[in-house]
Amino acid sequence: MNPGDGIVQAISDCIHRSVGFTKNCFDVLNVTITIVISLVCTGRLHGIGIGTVLAVILVGRTIAVFNHFTKEKLTALAGIEE
Repeated sequence: MNPGDGIVQAISDCIHRSVGFTKNCFDVLNVTITIVISLVCTGRLHGIGIGTVLAVILVGRTIAVFNHFTKEKLTALAGIEE
């Protein structure tokens, strides 16, 4: 797991919410921080494009759908108990 996904998983475990939901919230927080820093430092928006917005919306939802249909089976195959 890479650091970005690891922190999302850790937060998800602590707040007892799904990884997909937590990923969406974490991404929105990061984009909001980027927008604020960009506006404060330069007076205009830098570094946020349509790809960033689509990624924020779609990645968390994709994770949620994938987990909904496969998490139970993958957990059983891996021999992990929750």
